Amino acid sequence: MSDLRELIAAYLDDGLTDADRDQLTSLLKGHPDNLRAFVDANLFEQHLRTVVTGQVRREATGEWPESGRVRIRQAADSDGPGVKPWLPRRWPRLVAVGAAALLLIATGISVWVAYPPAQDRELARITRIRSAQVSGPVDSLRTGQALGPGRLTLIAGAMEIVLTNGVTLVFEGPGQMELLTPMRVLLHSGQAVVRVPRAARGFRLETAGAQVVDLGTEFGVKCGPAAVTDVQVFQGKVMASSASGGAGFPQELAAGQATRFSPDQSLPTSIAFRPERFVRRLPPDRGIEIEDHDFPFNQPSVEEISIFAATQPVVVDGDFSEWSRDGLFRGERGNGRFLEGRMRYDAEFLFVAAHIGDPTPLRNMVDPATDAEFGWRGGGLQIRIAADPALGWPVNANAAAYYQMRELTVDAVQLARATNPALAHLTLWHYAPTAQNCLHIAYGMDLHGAVVNPPGFRAAMRPDAAGRGYTLEYAIPWRLLNAPRAPRPDDTLAMSWTAHWSDASGRLWRGQLVELRNAAEPLRIHTWERAATWGRAVFH
Repeated sequence: MSDLRELIAAYLDDGLTDADRDQLTSLLKGHPDNLRAFVDANLFEQHLRTVVTGQVRREATGEWPESGRVRIRQAADSDGPGVKPWLPRRWPRLVAVGAAALLLIATGISVWVAYPPAQDRELARITRIRSAQVSGPVDSLRTGQALGPGRLTLIAGAMEIVLTNGVTLVFEGPGQMELLTPMRVLLHSGQAVVRVPRAARGFRLETAGAQVVDLGTEFGVKCGPAAVTDVQVFQGKVMASSASGGAGFPQELAAGQATRFSPDQSLPTSIAFRPERFVRRLPPDRGIEIEDHDFPFNQPSVEEISIFAATQPVVVDGDFSEWSRDGLFRGERGNGRFLEGRMRYDAEFLFVAAHIGDPTPLRNMVDPATDAEFGWRGGGLQIRIAADPALGWPVNANAAAYYQMRELTVDAVQLARATNPALAHLTLWHYAPTAQNCLHIAYGMDLHGAVVNPPGFRAAMRPDAAGRGYTLEYAIPWRLLNAPRAPRPDDTLAMSWTAHWSDASGRLWRGQLVELRNAAEPLRIHTWERAATWGRAVFH
C-alpha cells in the first residue's frame, strides 16, 4: 500500500502487514498532517464505537454509560472478541516521532484511560462566578475552589471552570453538569460553551440526546426539555451524533454551523447559527454586585394586592395615563432597581402594568424562537398565577426540584397537584434584536405544555426618558391561563411577581426581586419550586 488513507483504514481493520506498519510509521514521522489525519481517524472510530456501545448500554440499563473511565481503544494486551492490538512490538520504532506526538498517540488512541473513582481527586477549578444561584448553601461555590468528580447544579447565573487538561467550560444555569474525567463531561440540562486546547483534542461533552467530540475547537451545547440538544460551533470542528439508535452516525460540524438533535426525529436538523445564544466568556470585572447577604432572596414588602375591574377600555401602549393608582405596589432592590406593579381585569383579559427600574433596560438577547424558556435571563418580568379560584390560598403544589433537594418522595395526590394546568408561569420580555415583546407560558409546577407568543395576547414596552428603566403593559386572555372562568369580586387567586435584571449585554442574568409573596413561607424557597410561597391577589 502507498496511500495514507488505505494504510489507516487497514490499521483500523487489523489488516496491516509488517511492511505496512513500517510504511505507516514512516509517514507519521514524515509530516504532521499525516499524524493529524491518523489521530482524526482514530477519534472518529472511537466516537462511532461509543455511540453504538453507549446506546446498547442505555437500552439495557436505562442509565448513562459507566462513568469514571473512557474507552479510547481496546487495550493491546486484551484477548476478548473484537480486540484490535495497536502495532504490537512496534513501540521503539515510534520514539522518533517526537515526545508530543508519542504522548498523543499513547494516551489518545491505543489504551484504556482509567481514572480512580475517588471523590477527592481534583478534576477542575472554578475560575469565575457570576450571580450564581446554587442548589445548596449560597457560599458552596467560590472562585479558586477545586472540584472533583460529581454534579454541579446552577439555578441561575454562570460559572467558568478549567479542567486539569486545560479545557475551559462556561456553564450557564439553570442546569446541571456532571464532571466525570478531564476528557468527559455530562450536561444533564442547561447550556455550556467549551474551549479545548490542542493537547486535549478529543474531549467529549455528552447530553441525554447527543454526544459531541471535539476536533480542536470552541463550541456551545444546550440541553433543553425532553433531551432536545442544540450544538453550535464557534471555531474549529466537532464530531456530533445523536444518542439514540439509528440516528447515531456522527456528522462533522464546522465553525458557523448549528444543528439540533431531537429524540422524536430520526435525523438531526440544521438550525440558525446565533452567536448571541451562548455566554462564551465571563467578564473579568465584577460589575454591580447585589449587596444584601441573602442574594438571591429578598424580603418582600407585599403579601397581598388588590386587582380592580377595568372601568374603561385598556389601551395597551405602555402609557399608564388611563390607569388609576388603585392597587399599586412597589419593591426595591437598590442600585436603581425597583418594581412597581398593578393589574386590572375584565371578562376576557388580565391586564398587567409594570414600571421596572433597570440600569440597562430592554437589551434582552434571549431569542423566543430557540430559548424562550430562558427569556427571564436577559431581563424581564415573571408572574406566577393559580388561575382557578377553587384552588384557594395558599396553593399546595411543589416542583420536582422541591422534593429532590429535600430528599422527599411524592405520592399520587402531590403529583396531581403539581401538574395542575391552572398553575401558570408567565415570562414577559422584550427581544432586542427584533424589538419583539414576548410572552412564554408554562403550566403546572412541572412547567409542561409551554407556549411562546400565543395568539390573543397584546403587549407594549417603553424605555424611560432617562434610560434607567422601562414600562410594560400586557393584556393576557384568561383562556391562555387555563382559567375555568374570569374572576369575580371577592375571588382570591395565588400570585407572585419576580423582576429580573441582566448585564449590559442582555445575556447574563444579574439578579432578581420577588414581590407578592406569602410571609408565612421561609424566604429561602424559590417561587418556581413551591406555589405556597405565592402571595394573594384579591379581586374587586
